[in-house]
Amino acid sequence: MAEKYQLPRRDFFKITAGALGIWISADRVSSSIAQTKEETWPKKISKEVQRLLKEMEAQSSRYWSVPKKDGQFLNFFIRAMKAKQVLEVGTSQGYSAIWMGLALKETGGHLTTIEIGKSRYELAKKYVNQAGLSTHITLINGDAHQEIIKLRGPFDFVFLDADKEGQVDYFQKLYPHKILPGGVIAVHNAIQYAKSMQDYLDLVRHHPNFDSIIVSATLEDGFSLSYRLPT
Repeated sequence: MAEKYQLPRRDFFKITAGALGIWISADRVSSSIAQTKEETWPKKISKEVQRLLKEMEAQSSRYWSVPKKDGQFLNFFIRAMKAKQVLEVGTSQGYSAIWMGLALKETGGHLTTIEIGKSRYELAKKYVNQAGLSTHITLINGDAHQEIIKLRGPFDFVFLDADKEGQVDYFQKLYPHKILPGGVIAVHNAIQYAKSMQDYLDLVRHHPNFDSIIVSATLEDGFSLSYRLPT
């Protein structure tokens, strides 16, 4: 059962602005410094996990994984909002799941992540085990449109990164009973694939119980972040 921690609206915007400030500052670091010293962020990631993430990054285009900066953004956001129960739709090889799992290891939380492809599910399971996060991450192999119905919830953070045309259906299965007041729904590719999910973006933009913004950590693509107003 999720702890009923409610993120105040002012904190939601403060966390978002703070996270984006980190990436903007990082982008302004001179290339000569970046070439001579590789940044380790967050600082508590072990060398073994760093190597694993680099291995996964080398395959990112094949598995449509989030960029590194987006993985870092998810990690930062979950830690900053002290999320405890997190849901991911679209595990792929498990790259974003590991970034979120590292954050949840710190907050004492848990991630449930759903992947429809059997081979991707098996690969993600292997990587999660290698990262030492199996106690913080539960992987489900199945169609998320059906699997979400079976989940008890509620969740305080949801990350959607699967079929772009399916966002409205996911939302309708999450709200109101499986997303906590003060919780956040994050949808990836909200800039590059905005047309494919326009019905969802319009829904959350005009929904009376959500505040929504579009943010970018890469300046190429970004997230739709929807904050459920406390009741």
